[in-house]
Amino acid sequence: MLKSVLLKGKYYYHLFQYHHIEMMQQDCLSDELKCELKVKSLYHNSKAIELGARI
Repeated sequence: MLKSVLLKGKYYYHLFQYHHIEMMQQDCLSDELKCELKVKSLYHNSKAIELGARI
């Protein structure tokens, strides 16, 4: 039970971070910063997918 709650918490954290970073990336003017944000969003997206499969 506790493990399930923790997995869901991690899932929603990574999902929130992914969407938040995607929004920042759309508003960003610097190409260098866009690349850094893209890497972070890809990481959080892959973690959310991985955790979503385990829930």
